[in-house]
Amino acid sequence: MEGNATLWVALGLIFVATMLGILGGGEWIANRVAKERGVYEKIIGKELYRLFLDISPQEFFLAHCVVFVMCIVMAGIMLEDWVFGTIVGGAAGVMLPRFYLKKMWGDRMKLLDEQVEESMIYMANSFKANPALPDAIQDVINSMGPPITQELSVLLKEYKLGTPLDVALINMQRRVPSRNLQLAVSALIIGRTVGGNIPKILEDISSTIRESYRLERVIDTQTAQGRMQAWVMGLMPAVVVGMFYLMDPELITPLFETLPGYLILAVAALLNVIGVVFILKIVRIQV
Repeated sequence: MEGNATLWVALGLIFVATMLGILGGGEWIANRVAKERGVYEKIIGKELYRLFLDISPQEFFLAHCVVFVMCIVMAGIMLEDWVFGTIVGGAAGVMLPRFYLKKMWGDRMKLLDEQVEESMIYMANSFKANPALPDAIQDVINSMGPPITQELSVLLKEYKLGTPLDVALINMQRRVPSRNLQLAVSALIIGRTVGGNIPKILEDISSTIRESYRLERVIDTQTAQGRMQAWVMGLMPAVVVGMFYLMDPELITPLFETLPGYLILAVAALLNVIGVVFILKIVRIQV
């Protein structure tokens, strides 16, 4: 009862302090909030623009506020402690929308990487019939789907507005950190500069990307056992501790009830995580 009374008194004082702050410096607070919101919307606007999402920064800001409040309410209900729930839920509410955007960007880059090979084949075949790179790019846009068509559409818009084609290609290369797309654009620019056989260059790029994917699949198959061993070794200490606890609880209990036990568990967990990370890095081979 005393704890609940203290909590309500603290919340009341916070409310009173907030109201006094608003009455005393309402205009300054409003200007400050508007300024911070402007910075937020500017950053989020760039994220939404590169993802080609049909939502404004203001709408995303409102959705973020809703998620923030929902996370606090859900955390408070689940943890049955509104103070701790507010902290945990508030942190989750702040980070979740940004994590969502980052995941969407990662998925977009993965899908775009997979589309580059096919787009190079379309472009090479189109270039053989009509030796004009902008027309070949337009054929790719007409034949394939997003996200690569969205990026190529931006490229063509820049070109039609007067940007040199090579500069527009470089802009797309800077805008989209896709390994396969950057490889294709670099080879294409070099081929145009030295006067190479563009269809042959495009076909060679497609073959190179296809071989790269084949090697990645082979490497993933060969290193799958190593990754599995890393996770088995990482989980084994917990399994051993559990088995000892089932056989003789008194032997393991001091680890969870004394300061030396906590230190031993902390050091063991740290070394275990380091070991798993090192093993995963060893078996991860970049093509």
